[in-house]
Amino acid sequence: MKNILYYIFGLFIISSCSPNQDENGDFLRGIEYDTSVGTINSTIKNIKKVTTIDAGGEKVVATYNYSGKKLTGVTSDDNSFSYTLTYSGDDISKIVYQYEDSKSGEVTINTQNLTYASGRLIQSQGNTKKQDGTVIYNTSTNYNYASDKIKSIVTKIKDGANTSELFTQQTDYTFAGNNNLTDFKYTLTSAPGPITVSPVVLTTSFSGYDGFKNPLATLPIAFKLVGSHFDLENNLASGFSVNNYKTVKLTSNVETFITTFNYTYDTDAYPTFAASAMATIGFEYVK
Repeated sequence: MKNILYYIFGLFIISSCSPNQDENGDFLRGIEYDTSVGTINSTIKNIKKVTTIDAGGEKVVATYNYSGKKLTGVTSDDNSFSYTLTYSGDDISKIVYQYEDSKSGEVTINTQNLTYASGRLIQSQGNTKKQDGTVIYNTSTNYNYASDKIKSIVTKIKDGANTSELFTQQTDYTFAGNNNLTDFKYTLTSAPGPITVSPVVLTTSFSGYDGFKNPLATLPIAFKLVGSHFDLENNLASGFSVNNYKTVKLTSNVETFITTFNYTYDTDAYPTFAASAMATIGFEYVK
């Protein structure tokens, strides 16, 4: 799961059921892929492991765990993060995201309880706690759509006592047609107060898409919605695309960064390896 955006974002961060979905909850039916590699339309795979090695040699292995066809969680070999998913029938009802600060070693736990309407995630309520159970923030999140695509996610963040609004966190999504995400914008705005604080804005642009299958495309939509909004480091927003971006551009309040990937594919047109100047990424699939 951790890929190149984990290392890029580290430079900047200041502190399902549509008629066109497949059984995994994603928009894969009727997609035309590049036919120069393997048998494109016959095989759909679920991701099992993502191994990232950065330019300094640091290695992180993310493992995706399933019960039958349902994703139940994600773990990292260095214990830097994990996800636990709870279901009510076929819908994800709760997502718990635990992560460790790389500098302080402090563990934080974000819990989101999900609400659906007409098979679509529309709201989540939750909080962020320390490992000892102390509540740091309380959150209320709304999920907004344009047709069958996510358009924006907006979270109101209150203090631990749930009395004072502190921030508004918003993520905006722009797609090219029905297939691929082109822009992902993250904005963190402080509540009005005696001191004016400029919003933190991070914009990620994806381009140069190939015609092959995205390893993260079959992950549950609700998981990608919650993960992309609350977990910038693991780049779950890229899972909304059918194909694989080759170039990613990240723009913050102070700096712009661009990197380009080259991919190796298997005979089913899924990438098995990606390389850039910043890192290499290996992909393994459920057998």
